[in-house]
Amino acid sequence: MSNKSDYFFLCLKQLYPNFSKPSAIDEEIWSDMLKELNVADIYNAVKDYRKSVFGGSIPTPVKFKEFLYPYERKIKPIDNSLPVSPETALMEEDIREGRCKYFFRDYKQGVDYVLNEKIKAYVDEKTLATYSRGMRFQVAVDYGLFGEFEEIMDFLHKKGKKL
Repeated sequence: MSNKSDYFFLCLKQLYPNFSKPSAIDEEIWSDMLKELNVADIYNAVKDYRKSVFGGSIPTPVKFKEFLYPYERKIKPIDNSLPVSPETALMEEDIREGRCKYFFRDYKQGVDYVLNEKIKAYVDEKTLATYSRGMRFQVAVDYGLFGEFEEIMDFLHKKGKKL
């Protein structure tokens, strides 16, 4: 048993006086479910469970799991293998492939477009406002938003000529 599962069982005992210590297997299941969470997340999950339609009975791992979801870590750590300057990396790749037809400022504009506009189809604006540039870049890479970068560059270049 871990400190987190001990805390969890104490919360359950306070809310459900008939709660008794679970079997060793159940203790292990609960410990595994709770190991990635901090005490505040466990408290919030117990509180949300109690307010739900299930709140009148002692939780089982299957019923309780859905209340842990909002508190799981959703953001992956930034991949350190990603280039610090996506503009430079994309331009250098185009130079190597013999298809570089724009200036660095155009690559910068293209990357900014992906990180500030295209990403909105995948991340809501409120969450996006909390992301650093590196986090936005990571998400854009994860969703493959740079897969059509050449078309984006062409679109932005044509749009700029019309101004």
